[in-house]
Amino acid sequence: MKRPRKRRPKRASKLAAVAASAAGPSRGFSRDSSVADVASLADADPLADARIRPLLERYCGLAGVKQAALGSDHVKLSLPQAEQPFFRDRERLSVAFSLDALERDPDAEIAVLGSPFLSQLIEAIRTRAARLSLGLIAPGSASSPLSRRERGTGGEDGRERGDDGVDLPIPVRDGTVQSSKAKLAVHPVGRLVARVVLRAGAGVEEAVVESDVYDLAAGARLSDDLAGAFRDLEAGRVEPANPADAGKASTVPAREPGDLLRLLLNHLQEKSAERVAARRAAAEQALATELGRLDRYFESILKEQSDPEAIGTVTALAERRRTEEIRRSQVKAVVHPVQLIDATVLMQRAEWQLESAHGRRAPFSAQRSLSGGSAWVLACPHCGRSPTALVICRHDHCGCEACSSRCSVCAEDFCGDHGIAQCRVDEQPACDEHVRVCPSCRLQHCTAHEGVCAEDGHTACSACLAPCGSCGRVVCNRHAEQSGADAPKGSRRLCTACLKYCEGGTNEPVGADEVTQCASCSKSVCTAHQAVCVVDGQVHCSRHLRRTDTSRRLVCGRHRAGCVEEAMTLFASDEVEQCPVCGKDACAQHRAACGYCGRHVCTADLEQPSRRCATCAQLATIADPPEHVVTAARAVMGGGAPRASRAWRIARDKSHLVVELDLGFRRKAVFTVRHGDQVPDSVVRHSLLGSKRRK
Repeated sequence: MKRPRKRRPKRASKLAAVAASAAGPSRGFSRDSSVADVASLADADPLADARIRPLLERYCGLAGVKQAALGSDHVKLSLPQAEQPFFRDRERLSVAFSLDALERDPDAEIAVLGSPFLSQLIEAIRTRAARLSLGLIAPGSASSPLSRRERGTGGEDGRERGDDGVDLPIPVRDGTVQSSKAKLAVHPVGRLVARVVLRAGAGVEEAVVESDVYDLAAGARLSDDLAGAFRDLEAGRVEPANPADAGKASTVPAREPGDLLRLLLNHLQEKSAERVAARRAAAEQALATELGRLDRYFESILKEQSDPEAIGTVTALAERRRTEEIRRSQVKAVVHPVQLIDATVLMQRAEWQLESAHGRRAPFSAQRSLSGGSAWVLACPHCGRSPTALVICRHDHCGCEACSSRCSVCAEDFCGDHGIAQCRVDEQPACDEHVRVCPSCRLQHCTAHEGVCAEDGHTACSACLAPCGSCGRVVCNRHAEQSGADAPKGSRRLCTACLKYCEGGTNEPVGADEVTQCASCSKSVCTAHQAVCVVDGQVHCSRHLRRTDTSRRLVCGRHRAGCVEEAMTLFASDEVEQCPVCGKDACAQHRAACGYCGRHVCTADLEQPSRRCATCAQLATIADPPEHVVTAARAVMGGGAPRASRAWRIARDKSHLVVELDLGFRRKAVFTVRHGDQVPDSVVRHSLLGSKRRK
């Protein structure tokens, strides 16, 4: 049964335009066998990229993948077992290079920039075919083979080529140079193919970028004639030369992989600068729009808030969202090296030995083509640019003036890999021997701006060291904190020994000389959040002090009291007294003197209209008073014993014994004795002439 054909999406033309713009201009990447097909394919469909199909063909040849052509823009792949995991474990795969081929076979994978198939292909190439070696580039034209002298096997006069000295055409800063002899050498050359993914905000752009052809040993870009010969060899227009043509020429090894990759990636970065700038401009425009939307949204929410805590929460959320959006809109470039295409070429090479005034030695070399111009190609071993002067690094290699500096501490020269261009403090260069990383700010600085933190003796940069505003010790920023401007002594830098946190307010940092211990909770409280209790005169934090309701005096928790008549009103403990009758506290407004015993009692225990307290109203006759009451009565009588015939009346309440003693002639003495005491607490004498308080 034939499967029904899927309809072409209506927006396919728009997708094609977007993908074509992301692909960018293509360069001649294919071999002669596929040039015509690729050219016709690129003219027929805007999705086509001239670099993808040759890349697929090379991968198939190296990995043993069988291809079956189903059309000029349609192939079928048969994958060996080892390659199937890269393509979702499929044994066969149909690949379309145009939308027309995709319509003919809806189950095919389309090979365009950004497609899943291209990602799978690149991953397989990086694993199985990361390098393509083309062989030796033929020196000169094919009809003019090298002579014995050019191959370095000796000339007619029996001398090796290059016996004549070659002078270095550029100066060496503060150094000398030994003359060199030119000789033949085999240099590795090549270029890098990489996938570059640019991300900024919601936009993602992907492109395949190729570097120029570089000398992989010297790090210099090849001349146009050698680069053209390399591309002819890569495209299959010429055959590689016989390695024997190099004769006895020595082989110069390529640079270390990390150094080589850094050099080629720098070149790819330069080539992608325009693309990155366009992506950054678009991201900044989108960011401005999004930030404006966020500001309007949170502004409308803040208008509805009245609680300070809610306003602070919304403001913090708005700042966090703005920070996230700014971070998301930053342009990030991810470079995936796909394939290194290399070859070898026979060149004339000159080497010099350089020596600095400090005794450092470094080699330097230059090369020139045998079939091109006669000028020597000079390249900085570090950055690959053409130098105007050479500088000898303290690690026995050299670089150009642009990527070298002189240490501000020891005055020795160094390259960009063995020092820093700017000290964190004075922005002067420093070599790696005199570079330190400050543990406080995590930035690099020179030893001339290094100090010691008094906290634990570690070193730090001088920009992070400053004296404590309280004790004067020099500490780093990591072991110091700045108090706020609203602190009692203003904003100051405080070390950990002098740093305290005021626990009576919002836990803000203050100095040890600005705090006192709270008498209630023993926590540190600054002078701005402390006060004195009016009863005990001690310092308390603001959390443990309250104002009384009537007098508005500050009292601590231990000296708060209430009135029996006003339970919800706060009084200081010295503003109330205990009622001797009921034992409860009463304020001055709700206390009054008993007209019989003279004590001040609460109004609840004072009977009206007799103005006697409840205890005096309950006086009862007793025939045999207790001994301590008799003793107190003697004191009332002035030392004499009361007569036995006198009547005694006694009543007991919460704090006293109230005693009424008949003195005769209608005179009476009323006194009070505290429980367990023998001394009268108060004495009131009553007679026809009135009442008189004696004590």
